Amino acid sequence: MSENGKLNRYWLHELTRPAFEDWLENEPEPVIVLGLGAIEQHGPHLPLGTDSLDTMSMIEEIGKRSNSVCVMPSWVGYSPHHMGFKGTITFSEETYLGVILDTISSLAEHGVKRFVFYSGHGGNMPVLNLAMQIARRKFQVMCYYAMGPRGSEVGRKIMERMVKYNDLHSGVNETSAALKLFPELCEMWRLDDWEPMLKVDPKVKEYMDPDHPESEIAKQVADASREPSTHHFTSDGIYGTNDPRAADPEEYTKRMDERAQYYSDFIKLWKTVPVPKGYR
Repeated sequence: MSENGKLNRYWLHELTRPAFEDWLENEPEPVIVLGLGAIEQHGPHLPLGTDSLDTMSMIEEIGKRSNSVCVMPSWVGYSPHHMGFKGTITFSEETYLGVILDTISSLAEHGVKRFVFYSGHGGNMPVLNLAMQIARRKFQVMCYYAMGPRGSEVGRKIMERMVKYNDLHSGVNETSAALKLFPELCEMWRLDDWEPMLKVDPKVKEYMDPDHPESEIAKQVADASREPSTHHFTSDGIYGTNDPRAADPEEYTKRMDERAQYYSDFIKLWKTVPVPKGYR
């Protein structure tokens, strides 16, 4: 439903055509929030759809706070590095690029000029960055992937954990989100007697140390030396050396609130900028 441009439902697939048209006609500078997720292994304890479930919760909250329409073009993302674990589905880079561009072009044809992206899966970013560059020129639309807030107390805590423990996948950070958003899908008992399975070359591990005297360069050397597929360096699919059982759902509650508000504030401020000539 949309009345004079004000939505009370935010998913495109839940709106009638007249409701979407009402929003397009009456919402000043309408914005589509486009979510990208993945279906891929998330260790022994989290569901395969963790990234997509997280993304759907996040972008719906952004839509509510900014009166934006939400679109999730696919639950599947770009996850070839997780294919060593059963249950993972990945699009090829060509297919995924096509999915994103076809979604943008369809809505651009109907008059949408602004797209803001949220991805629950970092592996989608190389394809998304290319898609945004192509879409800006080919379809004359404004596209952006907002990032933040980085300076908040919770944001710093999460980033420090990622650096110190390599907590990048299925660790404390993602488990906190899952236990908050869909605890009924988590099987924490599978972590009984858990020990870190992350296997890293000793030299690379030395460079991963945040206290390394040349930490900025060393971290990039460690990233450059990372093996190409998850199963090469962890037998249980969990990145990181910290215990996922230390997850804190309430920490994620704060992070989700501040991140959704950040996106909402970004969208509201973005709408005050007229569409530049190059996009008309």
